[in-house]
Amino acid sequence: MEEYKIGLVGATGYVGVELLKLFDEMDNLEVSFVSSSGSIGKNLYEQINEFKRIPNLQLSSVEDIKEQDLDYVFFATQHNFSMDYVPFLLEKDIKIIDLSADFRISDASLWAEAYEDEHRAKNLLNSAVYGLPEKERNKIKEANLVAVPGCYPTASILGLLPIASNIKASSNIIFDVKSGISGAGRNKVESDLSDDIVDNFKAYSAQSHRHQFEIGHFFKKNYKLNNKIVFTPHLLPIFRGEYVTCYVETSNFEDSIQETYENFYKNEKFVRVLTKGTVPELKKVQNTNFCDISLFMKENILTIHIAIDNLMKGAASQAIQCFNLMSGAKEHEGVTLKDD
Repeated sequence: MEEYKIGLVGATGYVGVELLKLFDEMDNLEVSFVSSSGSIGKNLYEQINEFKRIPNLQLSSVEDIKEQDLDYVFFATQHNFSMDYVPFLLEKDIKIIDLSADFRISDASLWAEAYEDEHRAKNLLNSAVYGLPEKERNKIKEANLVAVPGCYPTASILGLLPIASNIKASSNIIFDVKSGISGAGRNKVESDLSDDIVDNFKAYSAQSHRHQFEIGHFFKKNYKLNNKIVFTPHLLPIFRGEYVTCYVETSNFEDSIQETYENFYKNEKFVRVLTKGTVPELKKVQNTNFCDISLFMKENILTIHIAIDNLMKGAASQAIQCFNLMSGAKEHEGVTLKDD
């Protein structure tokens, strides 16, 4: 089995730690570079914990990656960061799996509107492949740059994908989305968010959320949908897990919606269409790569319930799916935390 040298930028954030746990169970890679802007010079074990296979590497500045001999680099960083390093790394024939938002939207003007800044690697936007295996599996296999979807877009898109061509043009698409606090990132949680959310529940970014742009862009680009999207995110008083409820008007599916979804996803190992009349539960997807979906038709309105783990299928384990496809490994290998 071929072994690949891996670099990870953003190693000490929540998603970075999940990636390291998954890497530690995989035999076909060697983690040889780790970076964390807030822990430069410190040892990995000091900042996280000991691993079985990953050595106690020193956390480096991201600038040091330019001197590394690597096969793949994973970016588990905030937006507006990876774009400054991806062009150089691609020139060195290093493949990129980017879990940030920098290459998810191929329209530079839309990206600028969503993230309130100009994109600094516009020439790469159209060459980046959207890292949703259930939609782009074959493209991911041939990609050099994969943009892993956001957590909310992952759940929302998988929930709508089987009926994307049958949504009424007049229908609003309403997403009522809820996430555990880990979705906000380690710095935010450790500074003030964890205390604020105890015994509490609230909406945030209620006027506009960046993932709304990503979802709309995906459906317009792939299905020419121009439906108005109503997207309201909420914080749950839990650490991990994400629950999306979507409301949409469809045509031609009232009597066969369950069968439509079951047929669409029958060959997808990680998408589970639940028995009619049941609903997803977060505890059944936490620490897994599964996406659970259930369906209800009420007065011509289709209600879709979707649950994922925001740190796994919404980030780290989906990135491993993409790595497996890019490297020629079996897609399902290494995407579940063995100790959970």
